[in-house]
Amino acid sequence: LGAQMPKMDAAVGVVSKTSSYRSVFPRQTQHLRTTSPCRAEPQEKRDGYKPPSISDPNGQVRLRSEVEAPWRAVRFTIFGFSAVSAGIGLLVNLPQLIGALGGAKNAFGVEEIGTNIGINAAVVAVCVFLLSRDLKARDKQMARLGREEALAACQVQLANGKRKSLAALRGFARIVVCAGTNAQVAAAMEAAAPYKDELIRRGVLVVPAPVFEPPSSPTGEPLPPPGPEDLRWRAMPLQMDRWKEWFEKQLSVSDKAVPDKGLYLSLRKDGRVRSSGMGGPPWALLAAQLPPEEGVFKGFLDGMDGRV
Repeated sequence: LGAQMPKMDAAVGVVSKTSSYRSVFPRQTQHLRTTSPCRAEPQEKRDGYKPPSISDPNGQVRLRSEVEAPWRAVRFTIFGFSAVSAGIGLLVNLPQLIGALGGAKNAFGVEEIGTNIGINAAVVAVCVFLLSRDLKARDKQMARLGREEALAACQVQLANGKRKSLAALRGFARIVVCAGTNAQVAAAMEAAAPYKDELIRRGVLVVPAPVFEPPSSPTGEPLPPPGPEDLRWRAMPLQMDRWKEWFEKQLSVSDKAVPDKGLYLSLRKDGRVRSSGMGGPPWALLAAQLPPEEGVFKGFLDGMDGRV
């Protein structure tokens, strides 16, 4: 026992030192764990919307494209294999034609080979035409969906103070954006006043965005922030630079649209663009064509948003 006592004392010393270290480091670890959740999360993460990432900027756009056109991949496969098969047939027919014209023994007739060449060439031409047309339609659709996803990342502030992206409002409201100067936006809101109750019943949420207001010479006073009574009627746009950038890109794409008379944009409940144009929104048509949010057909007619 006497010989083993020094070893036991040494072991107790190691344990005591280890426990002393553990009594220090857990505080640091606990401090790090308690401080890490305090970092502010991005607004897009808080409201449930994740914009397209930098590594895969077209991920959500591609998914939406496949949902809207689920048979496009099947058509690509059919047209592609048909064109390749007919092309291989052409490659086989050309040596046969050379042999038939040269008088080769046991060669096919020139008329038969010519018929095969005509059929294969026609198949290649038709498949290439259909494939190119489908590719152009896909590119056009991808560009449209990309613009819609960029618009969905724009922020608004509701009357209760909550900040949401347009993507977070999908399924809850039909967004109508009025873009222009302060005077044009105020005129659009004044024109909407007679239809306010009917538009609220139909889930319309108006976003007046004075993105074309000249800073040097204001055209009018800006609209006041929405009050509690405007919770279901009006929202205030945030980060105006992003809104302005989005509308300027649309103007660069379209040759007919000019911001002199103002612009409007109407969205469906799922975030798709229903219509857009110059001037103020057609409030009377919106109040007449959009289905109400309450009643027997609540939710059943959400996709039948009309054409305005």
